Amino acid sequence: MSAAPADIGHVPVTAVLLTHPANTPHVPGLISQPHFALPAVLAAAEPTPLKAALDAVWHALHTYGEHYPDLLEEIRSVCAERAGT
Repeated sequence: MSAAPADIGHVPVTAVLLTHPANTPHVPGLISQPHFALPAVLAAAEPTPLKAALDAVWHALHTYGEHYPDLLEEIRSVCAERAGT
């Protein structure tokens, strides 16, 4: 952990940077799914359709967390229906 002091007006502020070794697994805590899903909504508005779709799915997968296989199955199902298979 390293700290970098800063002075904002008359209140001293210390910024803390936490780093983890590459082999340390990162276990996220609880998240607010509506807030975590916002990047997926914004990505869907990209002007390039393929980039919009891929970025939206990428962010949605992170929102689903450990349940991401359910989302991928739903995406596969919808794509198969639209392809007529």
